[in-house]
Amino acid sequence: MENMFHTAYYVVKKEKPFTDFPDLVQLNSRTGSNMTNCYLSDKACLRFTIDIYNVESEQLLSDLKNAGYISVMIDGANDTGNIENEIVYVKFFNKERGVVQSFLGIEDVKHAHADGVLSAVQTVFEKAGLDNWKEKVVFLCADGAAVNLGKRNGVAAKLKEEIGHLLAIHCVAHRLELGLVDSIKENQRLKQLQEVLQYLHQQYHYSPKALRELRMLADAMEEKVLKPTNLKGSRWLPYIHKATQILCNSYAIFVAHFEDQVSPERTTRPSSAVMGRAKNILHYLKSHTNVQFMHFLLDTLDFLKALSLQFQQDSLTPGEAVQYIEACLNGLTELCLEPGEQQRKMLADAMNGTYRGVELKNTTTDTLATDRKKITDMLTKHIESRLGDLLSTESIVQTFSALDHNVWPKLDNSDESKEAFVLHGRANIESLCHHYQSILVREGTTVTEVLGEYRLYKIWARMRNGPLRDTLLEILQRGDLQTKFNNLGIFAQIYLTMAVSTAACERGFSCMKRVKSDWRSSLSTQNLTRLMFLTIEGPSLDTFDAKRASVFMCRSDVDAESKRQTVYLGIKPGSPAT
Repeated sequence: MENMFHTAYYVVKKEKPFTDFPDLVQLNSRTGSNMTNCYLSDKACLRFTIDIYNVESEQLLSDLKNAGYISVMIDGANDTGNIENEIVYVKFFNKERGVVQSFLGIEDVKHAHADGVLSAVQTVFEKAGLDNWKEKVVFLCADGAAVNLGKRNGVAAKLKEEIGHLLAIHCVAHRLELGLVDSIKENQRLKQLQEVLQYLHQQYHYSPKALRELRMLADAMEEKVLKPTNLKGSRWLPYIHKATQILCNSYAIFVAHFEDQVSPERTTRPSSAVMGRAKNILHYLKSHTNVQFMHFLLDTLDFLKALSLQFQQDSLTPGEAVQYIEACLNGLTELCLEPGEQQRKMLADAMNGTYRGVELKNTTTDTLATDRKKITDMLTKHIESRLGDLLSTESIVQTFSALDHNVWPKLDNSDESKEAFVLHGRANIESLCHHYQSILVREGTTVTEVLGEYRLYKIWARMRNGPLRDTLLEILQRGDLQTKFNNLGIFAQIYLTMAVSTAACERGFSCMKRVKSDWRSSLSTQNLTRLMFLTIEGPSLDTFDAKRASVFMCRSDVDAESKRQTVYLGIKPGSPAT
């Protein structure tokens, strides 16, 4: 029976349809595996999947019920059946496992307003057996749609009516991309390059002939070329970075192909519209200033791409997000002062007015000094505007910096340093106590007790090195420190569970589209949740323990048979056996 469970789990993990199960069982039998002759149907595969899900989700649901505080990440999207779904992820602290972020469930939205979304989220938690989830929730992260974060009637606003201390935040990865979009709208050079990148994608995406010619030309030039990628609909900055990188890396090949298209010696002439666009692109690509700008933008996107990828980490904390933002802004400032690596290489290669075999027009050393400052200042302005709540010292999220020993004043023998060290963070801790007063009352602690532990914490942590995350995990997981900082540990748990990005939700929807394909569009929400959970959170095929699922199935069969016998004999549930 365990081999049957292994086969069923393979079907689920590889996102195959249940109808593949009987053929795989027969294949395993022919190759010598010990397979039972029963359960040779897609319905049996579903039964095995349900038992596997019940076993594998048991740990998560148990830890979730025992968690003190929970952050919730939500997002919505339509599936292949044109059904609007709301996906729910959770993040919490567990003493044995540390900080846990996991897919919890997905539910169809009956109505697309805030009440409908909230009802779907409520259903996900109820199916997980967590009816009191609102008592545990301290943080909500979602995209910037009004239905989620609207100040009056959004999901966050409705939850705050019941949960006064709830904090809600717009996903930082989304906001970073919006900051770049704002900049593109304001700058003509950025708009022009965006149009070039979009045309390159359209040219080689919709014309197999053009793509074939491009690759043949690359082979003749003994160079490698990648197909230009799309910009529209891209959620994350790395896609924009990739499109620009492809243009810069394969610059000479693209120029050669467009020159061939507009050449009067070409035997098969393209349409006048294609020739017109090719001439415009060629004129753009042969400008020394534009080629400089392409490489300058690539330098800029290197910083933004790194920040975007950092924002998509499951382990991201608010303090780390602030550090990453500041590092990115410092990088942009460096680009404002001097050319970046890509632009320097381009200028060095184009000293004689020729770049990669292409003769450039209007060749000068560096014509972008003014534009560099203008664009970097504009990007900095929009990033700070979009992410201002994280950078503001007045935000409740920033008050948690009182726990970060890396930003405390240095303590030496002077009276001034001692006074600064003693007073640092006290006002922030008082603000946290005021904001989470209802939690402190529920936990039976007071502001005085928290401040007393904070003083001890500062003495203990002032000589420590390393990130705040590791320090907080230590005081929550070490028995002696857990007792010593029991009350301050409330804020440590809340901070570690804060989720500031919904990148996991986006990855969840990618999984949903693979699992619920056009050929499986009738999958129920319950089965979709099971399949997605095992795909995303389930163990690898190598570490999957089929024995646990097999034992669970046997026990459930015994319980079901016992219930049938009870009904057949007419014995009421709970009555003594005769």
